[in-house]
Amino acid sequence: MALPPLCLLHIGKTGGTYLRTVLRHNRSHWSRPIQVLRHRATLASTAESYGDTRQIAFTFRNPSARFVSAFYSRQRQGRPTFQHGWSAEEAATFLWFETAEELALALTSSQPRRQSAALFAMSAITHLRRNTAFYLHGRQQLRLNRGQIIMCVDTVELDARLPAVMARLGVSEFTIPSDPKRHASPVPLPPLSQAAEDALRQHWAGEYQLYDTCRQIAGQLGLSG
Repeated sequence: MALPPLCLLHIGKTGGTYLRTVLRHNRSHWSRPIQVLRHRATLASTAESYGDTRQIAFTFRNPSARFVSAFYSRQRQGRPTFQHGWSAEEAATFLWFETAEELALALTSSQPRRQSAALFAMSAITHLRRNTAFYLHGRQQLRLNRGQIIMCVDTVELDARLPAVMARLGVSEFTIPSDPKRHASPVPLPPLSQAAEDALRQHWAGEYQLYDTCRQIAGQLGLSG
């Protein structure tokens, strides 16, 4: 009996570029077809395209770390891995905010104009507009699809869990390419201060709740400490 389609979602700024590179490098060892999807694919769109019984795999990331990575990735227009110019909305955003810290703090600013600019920025920056909820549709929908999720792993655990991740994707034998592609910053990024993280948590409460649910599922799959 044929296995249902396996869909690998690509949630932006969660290590997906690296995992896709490793998978494609080992295509000859795939035991089943894998739909390696682009950024626009979601739980709902995969059900529409491949049926409700399709299986799902994805990586996820702490919202604070993802927020910082997304901000600076778009600020440098994806360089050095990619080169994607700003939209008009992103160009306006980076005139207002020079750092992720500034943007996070502005989300709860008492100054209406500054808070409005921050809310605009959250919808303008590509990887912030397409947050984790964009892909997974919230905790309830994720739980409804729990039976179809065969792999999910936190970005910080991806390297350590890679053999188990690949096995769950049906790739029991693999090698890592000599220079795998990673859509990552060329320099260390400054973390948010506690005040900025608190502001982000207040604004993005659903993202943090969704992250906790993803961690629970990863633990059930044996892919979390």
